[in-house]
Amino acid sequence: NGATKYVYITSPYLIPNGQILTSMTTASRSGVDVRIIIPRKSDSWAAQYASDSYIEQLLDSGIRVYRYCKGFVHAKTMVIDGLFTSIGTANLDYRSFSINFEINALLYDKEMAGRMEEVFKNDLAESEEVELDRWKERGLKRKLQESFSRLWAPLL
Repeated sequence: NGATKYVYITSPYLIPNGQILTSMTTASRSGVDVRIIIPRKSDSWAAQYASDSYIEQLLDSGIRVYRYCKGFVHAKTMVIDGLFTSIGTANLDYRSFSINFEINALLYDKEMAGRMEEVFKNDLAESEEVELDRWKERGLKRKLQESFSRLWAPLL
């Protein structure tokens, strides 16, 4: 919520709760550069479809979403404004926020934030950006799979 320049997030699962979704979209709409890297192919079809169900809303709000192409990205990191870094076990999903016993290191350190920003940008080079116009063209079957999986998102 306090970001003024950018928020860079990497997560293998993108199933945000309402508060996180509102924070990300509000930040983006207020001019903060919000970028998210997720896997191109997940290790769970249900999580993949549930994650995909959020992409259009994120793109509509100006958030840039990238799919990591060089294998399965399992990093769980966030870098904000070159000042703050979060690294740990928490995914960007309901279970990590509410049920699982996750742990993250929260670092207020410019040097570490700079190093993690570099890692993020290196991962961007191995990713493809999701384009809103092309995303909207996905088929009805895919949209139904996403909607069904989103119903189960709190359990994933």
